[in-house]
Amino acid sequence: MAALPVRKLWGVGPKTEGYLKQLNIRTIGELAAASRDSLMEQCGKSYGQYLYEASHGIDDSPLVTHWEPKSASRETTFQSDTDNWQTIAKALAELVREVAGDLRGKGYRSKNVTVKIRFSDFQTQTRAKTLPEPTDALETLRREAFYCLGKFELKKKVRLVGVRAGNLSVK
Repeated sequence: MAALPVRKLWGVGPKTEGYLKQLNIRTIGELAAASRDSLMEQCGKSYGQYLYEASHGIDDSPLVTHWEPKSASRETTFQSDTDNWQTIAKALAELVREVAGDLRGKGYRSKNVTVKIRFSDFQTQTRAKTLPEPTDALETLRREAFYCLGKFELKKKVRLVGVRAGNLSVK
């Protein structure tokens, strides 16, 4: 890590990087070589302490090994941009099937469905629907995804289609 730029440390942005350069500190190794007292004097007590510890690989924050996802999604980019509604619909139906399977496989239900379309000019739009009850039912998710698809004006060719099941809850 010593040869990496200080910017690679979490919490060191462009302003801090510029300030540290003025102190002739460009790498994590150079930062680690600075004394704790000088860093606290130059950068403030709390942030100087953080920089010292981070450059020495010290982090006492708890390790989070489990978290609950907020959504499940899938998307696909077409081999060539298309304006064929049936091609788009077929892709969406397959994506919904995969997302529904992901939900069931992991024990989640969704209360929100979002469809994403990226057009050939890279403009990206989304349409969403909140469901009355959380579900992992394929038919319900498919019906609501196609409801969302129907809200798009497909006047340009489509490059990508995606679907997201959000606002998840455990079964």
